[in-house]
Amino acid sequence: SESLETYLAYTGQVDDEGRKFSTNTEADGRFHSKWLNMMYPRLFLARNLLREDGVIFISIDDNEVKNLRALCDELFGEENFVDCIIWKKRYGGGAKEKYLVSLHEYVLIYAKDVFELPEIYIPLSQKSINRYYKLKDKNFNIRGPYRTHPLEATKSMGERKNLVYSIPAPDGTEIMPKRQWLWNKERTFNTLNNGELDFLKDNNGKWTVHTKQYLKDENGVIRKDKAFSIIDNVYTQHGTNEIINLFGNAQIFPFPKPTSFMNFLINIGIQNKEGIILDFFTGSCSTAHAVLDINKEDNGNRKFIMVQLPEPCEENSEAYKAGYKTIADIGKERIRRVIKKINKEKEGTIDFGEPKQDLGFKVFKLDKSNFKIWDGDVGEKPIHEQLALAIDHIDPNSKEEDILYEILLKSGFELTTPVETLTLEDKKVYSVAEGALLICLEKNLTKELIRTIAKMEPQRVACLDSGFEGNDQLKTNAVQIMKSFSVESFRTV
Repeated sequence: SESLETYLAYTGQVDDEGRKFSTNTEADGRFHSKWLNMMYPRLFLARNLLREDGVIFISIDDNEVKNLRALCDELFGEENFVDCIIWKKRYGGGAKEKYLVSLHEYVLIYAKDVFELPEIYIPLSQKSINRYYKLKDKNFNIRGPYRTHPLEATKSMGERKNLVYSIPAPDGTEIMPKRQWLWNKERTFNTLNNGELDFLKDNNGKWTVHTKQYLKDENGVIRKDKAFSIIDNVYTQHGTNEIINLFGNAQIFPFPKPTSFMNFLINIGIQNKEGIILDFFTGSCSTAHAVLDINKEDNGNRKFIMVQLPEPCEENSEAYKAGYKTIADIGKERIRRVIKKINKEKEGTIDFGEPKQDLGFKVFKLDKSNFKIWDGDVGEKPIHEQLALAIDHIDPNSKEEDILYEILLKSGFELTTPVETLTLEDKKVYSVAEGALLICLEKNLTKELIRTIAKMEPQRVACLDSGFEGNDQLKTNAVQIMKSFSVESFRTV
């Protein structure tokens, strides 16, 4: 709820008069303290927003990683620490480095409740499939190609006598392990009888036994894999290239997170095609871009919420020259351009009846109430002045849509609730949640309109008090009409 000015002040980005200078510099004795004061309330609230099986990813560099780890241990609990991903974000470089060439950042992962967190698997990449799954057998139509793994146990496995036995080779000879096999005899021969062992010859012409790992299970579902804690195939340059492809100018937003990096995190955090991804330091909206791309690939229905303070772009920056006054403006435009790109790619493609991807999004800005708030401080503002202000209690600068969504929120509906615009008796009426709530913000309400609304039998109805224009008789009749049609709640604002 704090303003941008407050945020910039206590993070050390503006002086006492609100003039912006360098950022929270390391020369400041309270450098780490200010950063922690900024992060603590945000992470505290973020934990409350997580589902019981939810996870949070926090990208961080060396400057604050140790403080962040301590902060998250306190807020989430040490037992809910999942892992620390190391991201190699650059190819190389180092001419300007004084000591080592720093190539990496970190991503800390914490769970809301690690005991509610399911085992984590991620989809195999097409690159990995093409590289490893090359062999075919009689099961190909159902289980796809396969790769092999030696059945011979490594030295790290403890000695077990029951894992030493012979296996018949294709030429009738018997194959003995150098130490022992990985599986017991019964499992091995069941697999052999099913045709799921492979026999290969080593450099000395001796038979070796290998298990087959198919790309798909018995139901034809492609297997998944475990994620590694090191990302070394995605670089910041990839993110820059994406900005160039969308905006034609790398300087619109320098060093954005690449979508492939965000995809990796999303696939860890959400194990199905549903779910909500919230990013509250969203920058250029790489996360939204990634969600739209993933949904496009697998017909998923993941949703995103992007949060960004309207931090002003520098007046001499390329972003400002291109018409983007704030970082939030860049993010909104990026989402629009990604959606436009996806729609263009779908032009001329065949519809196989798959669910249509939801490419809509809404933008909301935090603002003060559209209704004048009663002050109560009669010393500062005499009672007769406050009463006069209350006669017309709606801010004259408020737009109809602003009032609509404030009523929506105060009525307990979510911002994502479907809203349909109806025309009744030549007046505009908003139908919320398929008619559960009807809102009319028109002036000059009539008895006919009230009756038409009531006949639709909504649970609740809301109108502007000014719509009755002081006609107490019409307002009284409206209450009775609503009751006669069993409308649970009729209120004026």
